[in-house]
Amino acid sequence: MVERPKEPFPSRPGCYLFRDARGRPLYVGKARNLRARLASYFQEKVPDKVARLRRQAASVETVVTGSEWEAFLLENNLIKQFRPRFNTLLKDDKTYPFLKLTVRDRFPKAVFTRHPERDGSLYFGPFVPGWQARRNLNLLQQHFKIATCRDPLDGSRARPCLYYEMGQCFAPCVKGKVSEADYAAAVEAARLFLEGKDRALRESLKAGMEEAARRQDYETAAHYRDLLKATAFLSHRQAVARPGEGHWELFALYGGGGSFFLHSFTLVDGKVVDQRHWALDALEEREEEVFSAALMRLYGNAPAIPDGICISRDLPDRPLLERFLTERKGRKVPVRVPRRGPKADLVATLLENARLAFQSGGDPAAVLRELQHLFGLPSPPHRIEAFDISHFHGGETTASSVVFEEGRPRKDAYRRYHVKTVAGVDDFASLGEAVGRRLQRLVKEGEPLPDLLLIDGGWGQVSAVRRALEGILPAVPPLVGLAKREEWLYRWPDPEPLVLSRDSPALHLLMAIRDEAHRFALAGHRARRSRSRLRSPLLALPGVGPKTAAKLLRAFLTTEAVREAPAEALEKVVGKAAALRIRAALDAASDGPREA
Repeated sequence: MVERPKEPFPSRPGCYLFRDARGRPLYVGKARNLRARLASYFQEKVPDKVARLRRQAASVETVVTGSEWEAFLLENNLIKQFRPRFNTLLKDDKTYPFLKLTVRDRFPKAVFTRHPERDGSLYFGPFVPGWQARRNLNLLQQHFKIATCRDPLDGSRARPCLYYEMGQCFAPCVKGKVSEADYAAAVEAARLFLEGKDRALRESLKAGMEEAARRQDYETAAHYRDLLKATAFLSHRQAVARPGEGHWELFALYGGGGSFFLHSFTLVDGKVVDQRHWALDALEEREEEVFSAALMRLYGNAPAIPDGICISRDLPDRPLLERFLTERKGRKVPVRVPRRGPKADLVATLLENARLAFQSGGDPAAVLRELQHLFGLPSPPHRIEAFDISHFHGGETTASSVVFEEGRPRKDAYRRYHVKTVAGVDDFASLGEAVGRRLQRLVKEGEPLPDLLLIDGGWGQVSAVRRALEGILPAVPPLVGLAKREEWLYRWPDPEPLVLSRDSPALHLLMAIRDEAHRFALAGHRARRSRSRLRSPLLALPGVGPKTAAKLLRAFLTTEAVREAPAEALEKVVGKAAALRIRAALDAASDGPREA
């Protein structure tokens, strides 16, 4: 447990880090005055979450900065680097899509993505609402004939796909179907379209049409003519910094006691096109600090910054947040507290929604206290781990472990296990192996054990897991099973079920955790089965990995065609040395050399 240092903290701006016994950061914060801020952590009466932080922390260190702005940036960088357990690691999992033109490639393609990178490609977006990205990708394909598939555009494909036959792709994947110059012209026209440069696009297309007609290349001239006609139809652009009000995002926060709800609207040219909401479990009790930290987490890694932000209350860090967003976007991004008008009305609606969510049983701390009372725990179960098993007729059994902290999923801590020591269908033994491996790993790495173990099953599963853990752990965490259909709870060591009302928030939380464990196990099992089914016989050949096998199948379409191909044909796909090695292995497998 961390104690107040004998030397006083500096009375300057900066950041502070609570670390555990192994030196790993548990919490990162910032302050205008480090001495005043840290004094609140060492008072006699502190909130429960701060008390837990003090129990798990072994030391606290400070980093003095030259200004509040430097502390603001340093806090964000430290949280992104260490991802401390007690920080609110808020992220927007509803990122808006972009369209990517891979202009560095010999034959560029257009790709739908939600994760822009610094890879030399051109990115257009974000598209708000997101369906506009799919629509514009289809327009690029239909009107500009730009490739949008995943195939390599290196001329290695044997024949073009259906899109070429439909007149919606130039088929650069097939050698000789389109010249680099003609394809480059189509890519340039697509770029002008995505940039909204209608006039430049029309001039470029008209010049191309006239040049093709002068060469008496009437087929190309007709293509340019059709594109010129289509530009009148392609008038509705992506909603990014368009004339009008542009792209704004509105936020309202409501809560208390370490539990908060954040609600948001996305506006494009004055119209609501999307809404989002998050439940936050914060170490900080002050609403303005939670609000500021949440916005900083959201936009710290966001691929795109809106034209402006509206918030439900003023924040001491508002100038810093505005400066941060402005530097990220490259132009002024106002952060406002609207007092009147349509945006003020929308923010009031958001605040009311957040208030209702908070007051309608959405307080995770209250639900955890109910679980503490139901199961006779020494404290609320802040960390719950749930386990489930998935298999297909006893084959390829997969176990899942999901983690919920403060009633919310912590997906970076999810794990899957391939059951190794159990033959056939034995869910009891499989659960015992998976839970045992998980907890042994936590003990070995010095991680805290869960406050509550949740098993998908009844008394039989609970008993089996308990027996498996007794021999490997000095103290077994509290163990509960949740049986399907009846939704009865089984608590070790009482074999009689605990039946809760179907309206119980505690039961709803346990059911949600159990269902998440089931979903995660099933997804892992399906992926494992798919990988085994899709494993090509070509991978058994010496020197043939997944990439080489994929090249061969793209060129010859079937495994049988690869087996029948002469070395000269193989050489065109994988090179001479690999072709000779593959041909020799195939001949050996067929008990004799293949005739040329």
